[in-house]
Parts: sequence; structure tokens; C-alpha cells
Amino acid sequence: MAQPTKRILPPLLEESTFDKVLDKLSEIVGEPNVSRNHLYGNLKGPQGQNCYDDLWPLGNPTDHTPSGAVRPKTVNEIQQVLRIANEYKLPLWTVSRGRNLGYGGSGAIVSGSVILDLHRMNKIIEVNEEFAYAIVEPGVSFFDLYEHIQDRGYRLWPSCPALGWGSIVGNTLDRGFGYTPNGEHAEQQCGMEVVLATGEVLRTGMGALSGSPMWALYKGGYGPSVDGLFYQSNLGVVTKIGIHLTPAPACFMDCVVSVPNEEDIGALVRIMSALEREGIVQNHASIANPYRQALSSEDPLVIGRAVGPGIKGGYATNADMTKLAKEQGWGYWKAHFAIYGASGAFIDACWTIVQERFAAIPGAAATAERHEHKLGGRLNAADLPMGEIPHTGYPRLTAKDFVDIRGAKGGHIAFSPLFPPDGKQLQEWFARIRPLVEKAGFDLFSDFHIFGRYIIGIVLVVYTPAEAARAKSLFDELLKDGLERSSVSEYRTHIHFMDEVRRHYDWGHGILHRTLGSIKKTLDPNGILSQGKSGIWTSSRPLTEAIGNTRL
Repeated sequence: MAQPTKRILPPLLEESTFDKVLDKLSEIVGEPNVSRNHLYGNLKGPQGQNCYDDLWPLGNPTDHTPSGAVRPKTVNEIQQVLRIANEYKLPLWTVSRGRNLGYGGSGAIVSGSVILDLHRMNKIIEVNEEFAYAIVEPGVSFFDLYEHIQDRGYRLWPSCPALGWGSIVGNTLDRGFGYTPNGEHAEQQCGMEVVLATGEVLRTGMGALSGSPMWALYKGGYGPSVDGLFYQSNLGVVTKIGIHLTPAPACFMDCVVSVPNEEDIGALVRIMSALEREGIVQNHASIANPYRQALSSEDPLVIGRAVGPGIKGGYATNADMTKLAKEQGWGYWKAHFAIYGASGAFIDACWTIVQERFAAIPGAAATAERHEHKLGGRLNAADLPMGEIPHTGYPRLTAKDFVDIRGAKGGHIAFSPLFPPDGKQLQEWFARIRPLVEKAGFDLFSDFHIFGRYIIGIVLVVYTPAEAARAKSLFDELLKDGLERSSVSEYRTHIHFMDEVRRHYDWGHGILHRTLGSIKKTLDPNGILSQGKSGIWTSSRPLTEAIGNTRL
């Protein structure tokens, strides 16, 4: 990442005024917890960086570069920081741990924003084994919660995504997901504490009832529910959430179903989603194409077949990857999922149904690895094989190695559209976008996630710094193709594309986002919190347009 040669400043603030603001922030949190530029203070990134920024910029390198950062430890410190921000109209950009790789990292939509970094707020407030929930602050990572549970011997499997170093709060608020039966994190969130831009503290649901033990048990509370206003949002600073966990099962089966042909994706998805809706499969299935399967191989020669062309500036063609899959005895598509239960008889019965259903696809192959507690107790995730995907909630960092498969200092961007679960639209879309990705000169990394009532069809575009402009052009084309030909758009997106994706949600002449804009103006009239997040601005005209390019 190219570093700017001059100091980045917040919009509309002179350098002397900004220094005065930083001095005041230092009085609140201590000088070691203030970064006076974006170059230091962040948690160490995937390639050793500790700067605040989009590590893999798609446009001008300083489009999303912050001016500095402040790292509060308590709610009271956040309130004081917000008071200063309101006084000086200082734009903040909130991050929990600053990961969010593939979606902009710790960069801000408004260049020159000060990062409100919550990673020091790392308390695990409560873990309740009997009722299977936890209450955590934003700095708590998936590793932290897993290790806390292991250290105390709790019979719980917390969900985690592909990379365990991220924030539970941050991932949940961006509607991220994991791989246990409680893997839809936004659905498992129950109770939330939020500091509003005014400094007032709000507790949602049963948290609004003083002394209630129900905060992390019943989400609804009394009257309108407002939790959803703080997902993918800039309406407040979330400082605690309750999250439901999976009780450790007595029996567990790690399952794989492969189908031989590219065109089998429709049938695979249709059967898989039905099994999930019926509760026969309790978590969601992750589906990999041959390129992704090759990257997960333990054979370096197989990995080399996949990544070799990209290292030379080319790409692995679909024809070559199809050939590799046949040579290795893989299907074109591999669905990876799990079955969980209180008895061996239960998971065996479920597995029999899975096999019977997939027998309808010619050439389908089903395999499973079964685990049962010998003494009738509950399984400990630490005693089981780690596996390729964290179906037991055992966090890992292996997926971060993918970013360098095309060369040093590589990055990635995730195109994340939604589809219905019948498989037909996904199949038609994939047949269209595969040649688009190849034409752009990139490897096709398919990472599809099949839930009971929807599909997230992620295409991961891995690129080197020299390929960033080409990656952006491909992303633009994927957005346009999905919207114009399938009425498809993303469920979350990179900060560079948030205004564009907001425009996709246009029913009723954009009434949804006009309403959100009105709420934003009411709750944050000075526009200090994460301006532009999800296309939501305090003013009708984005600040970046109103002031032009941020000064260097």
C-alpha cells in the first residue's frame, strides 16, 4: 500500500485545530491510546501491518485513509470522545477490531476520519452454560471466547467464521456468519448496548428493564424492537451484545457431498436447502468449486496447479480446474456441512436421509466422519480433528493465507450477492459470471453458502496491488450484471461500493434509505458517526462530494 507523502486531515479541520482535538482525546484515553496519524496503533494485520486503512485499496490509495485513531476502554470514555467529536464536528469511523478483510478493513468512507477503535473493550461479561449464551464487548475475538469456554470446561460450541481473529460484535453487526447450528450470528444476537451520538446509552429489548435477567434470553422486549437499526449501521456505537451459543452435542458428524458436473449446482442447492429447512442438517453448507477445493488440498503439487498461473500473472482456467478435479476424484462442487445430535441413532438417521436425497443426482458421492462421546457425555471441540471448516466452533487463521496466492502483498474483495434457495437463479448467474471473471484475468474462487431460505453466492477476487484497478473493474461489472440481469445485489459490501449498493435497494423510490437518512439526522445531527456506512448520510449529499477531495 502506497503511503501518502503529506498528512491526512479530517474534512474542514485545520491542522492546528486537529492537533488540539488529538490533545483533548489524549486527556480522555491516554496518549498511548491515540494515533496521531493512520500509520500505527492498529492490531497487527495479515501481512504484519499495524496501520489503519483499507490494506488493499481499489482506487486512489488515500480514498479511505483515516487521519488517526482513538482507542477507548470504557463506555464513559466513548461518551467523552463523542462529546469532543460533536464539539469539533469531527468524523469518526467505528471499528470493533478493524478486521473486516475483503470489505475495507479499517478504512473509512470519508478520508480523514478518526478511527474509533474499540479493540481495548475486550471483556467477556458473562457466559451462561445452562442457557447457552454469552455477553461480550466489541474487542472480544472468536479466539477469546473459545479459549474462555475451554479454560472453564463449559460444554458449549461458540460459532466462528473462517478467520477467528475478528470481533464477535463486529461480525454480528455486519451480518457475518459462522458454521455451527447457531452460525447466523445476527439471528443469534439477543440484547444490545449502544452509545448514541449524543452520548446517551441505550439498551435494547429486555435490557431496558432495570435488573431483568432476561437481556440475553428474550430479544423482543416491549414495544418496537430497535436492534436491527444498528446492523450495518452508523446510528450508534454498539458496546455490548448478547449472543446465543450451541450446546456441545454428544454426537457430531462432519459431512461432504460432491456432485460431478458444473450444471449440478441447481439440484445440489435445492436438496441441501430443503434438508436445512427440515432440520435434518442443522448448520449451513459451504460449497466449493474446483479452484477452492485445490487451495484446501494438503498436496503442494495440487495447490501449485491452481495457483501457478496466477503467480505468473494469468489465471487458472475453468477447463484446467475441471480437469484437475477429475484427476483427483473430486466433484465439480463440494458441499461441506455437519449433523449434530444427542445420540448416535439420531445423527445416523439424519445421515441416511441425506444419502437418500442426494442419490437423485447422478454421480453424487457422500462421505462422513462420525464422532460420539464414548461415555454419553458431550463432545469437546478441542478433542476433535480441526477440520477444513470450523463446524465445531474451533477458530483458526488458515484462510488468511489465501491473500498471497497471486503474489506478495496480495488482497481480496468479496462479491456477496443473495439468491433464493431453489438453485435455478444461482445456476444461471454462475454460468454468466464465470466467463466474466476469466475475461478479467482472475482465478474463479467460489465460496457459496447455502442456508435454509437463502444463498450467499460469494465470489472471492484475489489480486495483487498491480491488479487493483482490474479487480475494481471486475467488481463494477459483477454489480451491474447481477442487478440488471437477475435483480440480484449484495447483503454486505466493501466500503468503496456502499453508496452504489444502497442505490440498488430502490423500491418505493428509495423510501427505505430515505427513512434511514431521517433517523440518522435525528440521532446524529452533526454526522460524527461513520458517515456513509451502508450509504447512510446525515446530509442528503455525501460529505465526500460536498468538500471534494480530502486534502493531502
